[in-house]
Amino acid sequence: MTTKTFSINARVYYEDTDAGGIVYYANYLKFCERARTEWLRGMGVSQSSMLEDKKGFVITNIKGNYIGSARLDDMLKITCIPTKARFASLKIYQQVYNQHDELLFEFECSIAFVDLAKHKPSTMPKEAIEYIKQFVPEDVSHLEVKI
Repeated sequence: MTTKTFSINARVYYEDTDAGGIVYYANYLKFCERARTEWLRGMGVSQSSMLEDKKGFVITNIKGNYIGSARLDDMLKITCIPTKARFASLKIYQQVYNQHDELLFEFECSIAFVDLAKHKPSTMPKEAIEYIKQFVPEDVSHLEVKI
């Protein structure tokens, strides 16, 4: 099975940087969040609809590794690869590259699917789990943040 990688592009704007034109560290998290949201949207998952049903995704654990710096006006590619899919949780590995294909940031997060009214984990729809599982590579040992 080949790895199916989802990615989006994002331009670095002034508000994404510090005074020196370097991407502020917290914005890497924002770029990764946008990629995960677009990944879900591509699967037909509407976060607005989930919220109306009092369901949602909550980050439970994160690990990041800053490798290089993105700069003002760079065009970034942010990837999104699920590495684990369970009934009520996901683990996702992400990378941020610049326009020269240099890896700048890697990130992994654990996400719980929750019933927001009860504040408890909830089972994702079976169709969603099956769809996500087709994107999980057979070997995920290289898809983790090593610090």
